[in-house]
Amino acid sequence: MPRRLKILLLGDSIRLSYQPRVARLLDGRADVVGPSDNCQYSLYTLSSLDRWLADLGTPDIVHWNNGLHDCGHNPGRCPVQIPVDMYVGNLRLILDRLTELTSNVVWATITSVHPDRPFSDDQWSWRNEEIDRYNDAARVLMEQREIPINDLHALVRSDPDALLSEDQLHLSDAGQEACARAVTESLSRSLP
Repeated sequence: MPRRLKILLLGDSIRLSYQPRVARLLDGRADVVGPSDNCQYSLYTLSSLDRWLADLGTPDIVHWNNGLHDCGHNPGRCPVQIPVDMYVGNLRLILDRLTELTSNVVWATITSVHPDRPFSDDQWSWRNEEIDRYNDAARVLMEQREIPINDLHALVRSDPDALLSEDQLHLSDAGQEACARAVTESLSRSLP
């Protein structure tokens, strides 16, 4: 019996919320794994990647995202927002490591926040125009490296009322299902 392919999902709490659904949708076709912890910002992913790979094994396919933690404004860190050039530099290093393991890497764009979500200087906050800027910068890198892009940002932005939860940042149940289906569809292109 042939070995089933291993799919590694990397990403923040958005990924954590849809991962069980992706595993269910691909049950019998591939083994879906991912870190049990939140992959947070790009530098955390970069510094944790080898530890996660040691725990989870070498993947055949990777679906990956970083960004909400990088482009968000966090008054409890310095700098408050990770500069976009540092973000892209970290993505480049992560991508180098992942493509050493497999040629099947899919990048997922950063999901939007609800347009009505208020911005506050004294708590984690996001601006969609900044999310767009970070997505654009990541897209340039991924296109240069010919990495397929799964545009979860466009998906969530298409219906934020239905796809985002009450906190206007995380996915609702419908959003988790929609993103899981989009992730599964993007991964299915690499499955036999």
